[in-house]
Amino acid sequence: MVVEPAVPEDLPDILDLQRRAYMSEAALYPEATLPAMTQTLKELRAEAERQTLLKGTLDGRLIASVRGFVDEAGVGQIGRLIVDPFEQGRGYGTRLLHSMESMLPVQTLELFTGERSTPNLRLYERLGYVCDRSEHHGGVTLIFLRKEKATVTA
Repeated sequence: MVVEPAVPEDLPDILDLQRRAYMSEAALYPEATLPAMTQTLKELRAEAERQTLLKGTLDGRLIASVRGFVDEAGVGQIGRLIVDPFEQGRGYGTRLLHSMESMLPVQTLELFTGERSTPNLRLYERLGYVCDRSEHHGGVTLIFLRKEKATVTA
């Protein structure tokens, strides 16, 4: 998989991939409307102006994407880590997440997922994220996880 910054021309394909990737999440939360499923291309374009978007391609085909930015408190916020449903379980999400982590110029990273998203929670915990808090949003309990980047000592 080749990881590189997404460009504006990639956004329609990223939005399509996002909807396909979030179908399994939407099935876990039938009582809620997930923003990832209703986001418009116009909204994604506005988001892309404020955030870093990475894409992962395999043989020239978009298979993964992730977004990140630094918030007002200086915490790196990572979101919408998506992998093509037919490519999941092959380490592409982990690789893309590590790429975003290294790009954000912060010590503390945060991301969230729904409480019923057990595979996501296992992945993030395996990669060093720990539960920080939970919040109820639009019929879904979100689990926020944090990670401190490893400190390199000489």
